Amino acid sequence: MSRRITSLAAVLAAGFLAPSLAGAQGALDPAPAALALSEAPVPPALKAAYHLVLTSTWPQEQVRNGCRNGGAETVEGTLVRGAGGGYTGTFTRHTELLFCGAHGESSLGAEPQGCALTLTGEGTVAMKGVVVEDETSPSGRAMRATWIPDSAHGATVSGACPAAFKNAVRAMYLSTPHAAEFPLTSGGTGPRTERLENYAWTVELE
Repeated sequence: MSRRITSLAAVLAAGFLAPSLAGAQGALDPAPAALALSEAPVPPALKAAYHLVLTSTWPQEQVRNGCRNGGAETVEGTLVRGAGGGYTGTFTRHTELLFCGAHGESSLGAEPQGCALTLTGEGTVAMKGVVVEDETSPSGRAMRATWIPDSAHGATVSGACPAAFKNAVRAMYLSTPHAAEFPLTSGGTGPRTERLENYAWTVELE
């Protein structure tokens, strides 16, 4: 989970337990149940919209002769709260994915052949966000976001790899759903940036 994060560093603990009233009342004057209820802390109000920038933190590996595994991706947009409390938004996605290495199987038990390719992708993704409780978040809440490319999303693949392999990589890129979970800020607070430990992303939240 992301707050084990820096998603992906200890943050402000949100209080969901009613504060102890023992020191505020005399031994012969027990607190009424109604008072205990009224003084229970209320989680801070969430924002009606959150602007997000997700930046990949993929491992980068130099293989040989300038050939690399890795690349970079950004996903940016705004999640807006709906009537049911969930968030939705359309985000832009920019990707450069680098592959260098062996793939597939060769005949007669030979080693798979090596090759290199570059995928360049650009388009939009549909993102949904579900609010969940998180005692380590500044607001006491976290966002569980999922997104998937829309039908108009595009990608090109170049390199010396066989066409079938390049087509498979492109199809995977254009169809694979993604997810991340990160702490939410409350209304009136400024921007927040956090590297998600359990997800290969850094999130900028405003």
